[in-house]
Amino acid sequence: MHTLIRPVYLVIIPLLMMLAQTARAETLDAEQVKALFTDKTVEYQHERLGFDFVVYHAPDGSLRGTRDGQPMGELQWSVNDQGELCIAYNQKKRCQPIMKDNGVYKKYTVGKDGQKTTVVTYRQFLDGNPNDF
Repeated sequence: MHTLIRPVYLVIIPLLMMLAQTARAETLDAEQVKALFTDKTVEYQHERLGFDFVVYHAPDGSLRGTRDGQPMGELQWSVNDQGELCIAYNQKKRCQPIMKDNGVYKKYTVGKDGQKTTVVTYRQFLDGNPNDF
């Protein structure tokens, strides 16, 4: 009897943990994303590239700051109707959703299989432009 119960627990417990994790993750809507980023200086790490950023999201849509402590050129930011944060650079525009996962804000991509992959983890949101970017 005990040999049958153990494999069941080995399958059920990870599934329950995964469901609990998913339940805590919330994708933000357009108004929430605008409120979170407008007139804020944000510190974050790009997970895939490994860069640390500190950037100011100005109300006029300009985005200025540093990547690994080095000044970046001015970019543009916006929020589309789907609530995705959009960054425009080099004639390109990339829009991705923002989620709050266990109290931590993240930007992610959604694969063709529906799997979410974290692109950016946001560390801190500061009011205004204290770094004078």
